[in-house]
Amino acid sequence: MLPTIALVALLGFAYMQIKGQAFRGAAVKDAISKTEGSCKGRAFAQIGGPFNLVNQDNQPVSEKSFIGRPALIYFGYTMCPDVCPTSLSLMGASIEELRNVNPALADKIQPILITIDPTRDTPHLLKQYVASGGFPRGLIGLTGSEAQVTAVAKAYKVGYRKVLAPQSAANYTMDHTSIMYLLDSSGKLATFFSDNTSPSEIAQCINSLGQSGL
Repeated sequence: MLPTIALVALLGFAYMQIKGQAFRGAAVKDAISKTEGSCKGRAFAQIGGPFNLVNQDNQPVSEKSFIGRPALIYFGYTMCPDVCPTSLSLMGASIEELRNVNPALADKIQPILITIDPTRDTPHLLKQYVASGGFPRGLIGLTGSEAQVTAVAKAYKVGYRKVLAPQSAANYTMDHTSIMYLLDSSGKLATFFSDNTSPSEIAQCINSLGQSGL
């Protein structure tokens, strides 16, 4: 099993987006290497937990709202210049790859974006964003208060921080962990994927996990 320190390094700091680039330290590379090629060995009980947010229709949502179907979760924000759109497109492509081999399972998966920028990402803005072309079908956007977002990010070991960008029209950007989490139908972590995993690898992993119940 991956040591706790390595796990925290991987999911707390592994994929902080520094000036649009994925940053990895030595400890992170070591942590990744210990789980590479073993998608069934990443169901860490320390990751995940209850949350209370609202969706793009401003309706209350909790972790219980998704019980009964697997979910793919990504933490990002709507004004993210490149990493988030790329990762959400990867999520969509992975589900479509899965659809080619296991359409029933692909149809069950609920894609979810949880913002780490609740100040700007209102339900109205999220509703426009999740409907963007190239993103997964049926993508749900979740936001909430600063405290609510902090709590769910902490539960999933997601690191993020505001970076002032006075020369930018956006005024600031967000450095953040870039990991895609797969939850099983009971809401527990089944595995996770880095953003350099291919759609076919992700689809193969999900399909494999689905054979034993997801």
